Amino acid sequence: MSACASEPTPAVAYDPGALAFDGDAAYARLGRFVADFPDRDSGQANNARAADFIDAELRARGLECARDRWSVVNFSRELALGDVICRLPGASPREIVLVAHHDQSPETIEGADNDGSGIAILLGLADVFSREASAGGPRPFTLVFLAADGEEWGMLGSRRYVQTHPDPQRIVAAISLDNLGKRFYDGLIVEPTGQFRGYAPTWLVATAEAATAAGAAAGAWAIDPRPPLQQVLDQAVPISFMDQGPFVGAGVPAIGLAGRVPGEHMEIHWQTYHSPGDTMEQQSAASLGRAGRGAEAIVRQLEGMGEAGVDAARAAAGAGPYLRDAATGEVLRGAGLWAIFAAIVGLFAVGSARAAGGLSRVGVAWRSALPHALGLGLPLLLSVGLLYALVAAGLMLDFHLYPATNKDPELFHPRWPAVFAYVGGLALMLFGGRRLAARLQARGGGPPSFAARKSVALGLVAAAALYVAAINPFSLLFLVPALAWLGVRGRAGALGR
Repeated sequence: MSACASEPTPAVAYDPGALAFDGDAAYARLGRFVADFPDRDSGQANNARAADFIDAELRARGLECARDRWSVVNFSRELALGDVICRLPGASPREIVLVAHHDQSPETIEGADNDGSGIAILLGLADVFSREASAGGPRPFTLVFLAADGEEWGMLGSRRYVQTHPDPQRIVAAISLDNLGKRFYDGLIVEPTGQFRGYAPTWLVATAEAATAAGAAAGAWAIDPRPPLQQVLDQAVPISFMDQGPFVGAGVPAIGLAGRVPGEHMEIHWQTYHSPGDTMEQQSAASLGRAGRGAEAIVRQLEGMGEAGVDAARAAAGAGPYLRDAATGEVLRGAGLWAIFAAIVGLFAVGSARAAGGLSRVGVAWRSALPHALGLGLPLLLSVGLLYALVAAGLMLDFHLYPATNKDPELFHPRWPAVFAYVGGLALMLFGGRRLAARLQARGGGPPSFAARKSVALGLVAAAALYVAAINPFSLLFLVPALAWLGVRGRAGALGR
């Protein structure tokens, strides 16, 4: 990438020979967990029993544990949720949070990989670090082991943790552990996407890559860097599907770790994801061991950097949206990247002025064409309120955050009364909007010219683009196709024929 700044590769700050995570023990623990607590989706009896088990296991390792219980509305019913939050106090009150979710998709029975594997690794890491703390004294940072509930419905447990945390800035980093044990995984991938906004900071991603690469000789899986195109898509659609999302969205450095799926195993991976096929048969001690050592390596690297090293890395990396090439260490951010975003917004603004015949004619064009635009736009905006009305009337289900999981039957069985009510309501609003626009146009001297309508359309898109740039600039990607409107010249078309 050109116009990029180079960020240094973090120096390895731990001894890879110290990696001690035991994959065989994690596999045995996972087998017991899924056998004792199947069907543990949020709100079910086995979900609460699984949380009790995790609480007892972590307390037995000498951790200080607490429970957080609350409820939300999901599927238009009250849903009881509960997190298990355990701490291994360190020399510093600043925290490294390790999080796995103990709930599962309702379409799963065992939930071995999603996320029994994460829970097994969480408990295994607690074994390693608590044993070392007992023998050698407090660790550099306080380690938090979070067994979160409600991940399948929008990372609700992690969201609750970060929203109720007394000082989120005290969190050095959060690491989500999910989908890590399948027998055909061959490495780690990083999930950096925030929930609705944000992206994992480059310093943490680079630190994780360096730590796992150093640990590869000691049995850790290395991280497969995310290519720039994937980074663009991630940031354009900031919808997280792992527990790092709420942390990143709240401005807390966080990443998710998941297993890398080789191309030839994509089909079986999908068949066993959020399905009854997610069983121990697909798990392996080797995968759990290498994934666990990868997570352990990242924690040890952060500990080895210490507070001063972490703070220096954060300060050197900067903040804001970015594109990173892991192979070269180059990062595109700041003025160079914002120039691209500004160009997209500017093209729409300039197009609006040109269509009107110049800046001096914009006001005239908008006065003549605005009723036409509002006759289409306002009904579409009002239709959002119609959706809320359908929920209030009981024709649509009410969800706290995410509507169902990706294989939930609810997604494939439309509520036809709601569909017909929405389409009918939208049609009526569009009809009313067009009639009102026609009346206003008649008073103003007739329908506007195509050039005036084009000026208003491009101006409204420019305003929307400015808002998107302020909130989540990579989402401007979805407005790029609308740049084709710049060449449209009425019925003659963009090519003049």
